[in-house]
Amino acid sequence: MTIRVLALEKDLFFSVKIQDTLRHHEMEASIARTLATFEERLDASGEERANLAIVNISIRGVDWEAAIRAARERDYPVLAFGSHMDLDARTKALQAGAQRVVANSKFATDMPGIIHRMLEQPGEQLDE
Repeated sequence: MTIRVLALEKDLFFSVKIQDTLRHHEMEASIARTLATFEERLDASGEERANLAIVNISIRGVDWEAAIRAARERDYPVLAFGSHMDLDARTKALQAGAQRVVANSKFATDMPGIIHRMLEQPGEQLDE
C-alpha cells in the first residue's frame, strides 16, 4: 500500500525535495501551494485520499492555521514543520490541531521516519 501525503508548501525547491524524498521511500506527495487547493485536495476520496497532511508553518501569505484546522476537521493526522526558533508558530500549530510539530532540520533529515511514526500513532499529540 502506497502512503499518500498532502503537503501545504509554497517553496518550489522544497516541494520537489519532499516529493523526491518520499518517492524513494515508496510514498507519494501531493503539493498544494494555496489554502484553496489544499482544502480541495483534503476532500479527495478513495485511493486519491491522503493518509497524512503536512503543513509548513513558516510560509507567508497562506493561512496555515486554517489549513491545519481544515485537515483535522476531515480527520487527517497533521504534521507541521517550521523554524525551531518560532515558538509562537509552534504553539499556534498545536492549538490548531497539529499532532506533531518538528523543526525544519528534523523534517528534512527524517521525513519518512516521522511520517511512519505519525501513521502508527495518528491520534496522539507528539512532540519531537
